[in-house]
Amino acid sequence: MALSATRLALQLYGRMAPQKAGRLVHRMALRPSRLPMPIRYEDLLDKTDSYTQLHHGTRTIPLYSWGQGPVILGVHGWGGAGIQFGAWIEPLVNAGYRVVLFDAPAHGRAQGESTDLFEMAEVVTRVAADVGRVHGVLAHSIGCIAVARAIADGLQTDYLAMLAPPASLSAVMTNLGRQLGLSPEVLSVHLQLMEERFGPSLWDQLDMANLSASLTQRGLIVIDDDDTAIAPEESLRVAENWNTSDVLRTRGLGHNRLLWSPMVMETVLSNLGVPGQE
Repeated sequence: MALSATRLALQLYGRMAPQKAGRLVHRMALRPSRLPMPIRYEDLLDKTDSYTQLHHGTRTIPLYSWGQGPVILGVHGWGGAGIQFGAWIEPLVNAGYRVVLFDAPAHGRAQGESTDLFEMAEVVTRVAADVGRVHGVLAHSIGCIAVARAIADGLQTDYLAMLAPPASLSAVMTNLGRQLGLSPEVLSVHLQLMEERFGPSLWDQLDMANLSASLTQRGLIVIDDDDTAIAPEESLRVAENWNTSDVLRTRGLGHNRLLWSPMVMETVLSNLGVPGQE
């Protein structure tokens, strides 16, 4: 209902004042809605083995850790939070890994109202610097772009699992325009403002076709055929360019239930192996 009302309001506003509507969309696009988190995992945030707050600029980033061993870092998507990987904590810890989760700026319990993918990539790098060598990364949705950008900027890891990766930030913006029913004129105002803010090269810098081609890590791309948020074809484009990755296709999980799928977790755990015996 809320999305339908927002869609209708933006369509009407766009007809009357497309420039102003485009600027409004631009502000909205950088202010993630904090999605409801899975209640069954929230209590795990109060049962961490360690909890710290990292300083990032003027804001703090909550950092949660469970277990001991090689670090497995979880990177959530837009509007999400680290605890979306709650189902992974017990099996990874039992397998001998240390699970590290965080909330990006303006997400979960982190401070802030707005952020962007460049900042998310910076935070991934900042978290990795704090926890030490990262053995593996689990990334979901737009978080996959942030991780790929961080790797291009120097982040090192041995293994990478991408769940429902989008093809590019450009594709994400096209999907946003379609979801909100924006006119080409309104959407173009928003895209122009993005280029003014981040530079015209942002589309190439956040294009998974470019970023995934340079990935050398062992990896897995998980694609659900019933994902309506990120089209399976987008994720397949990422797989085509990442030569050292395997693809796991699922059905009936959609975009978010991938995060809690026993089959997905078992596949990743099998790929990771026992610490010291990979």
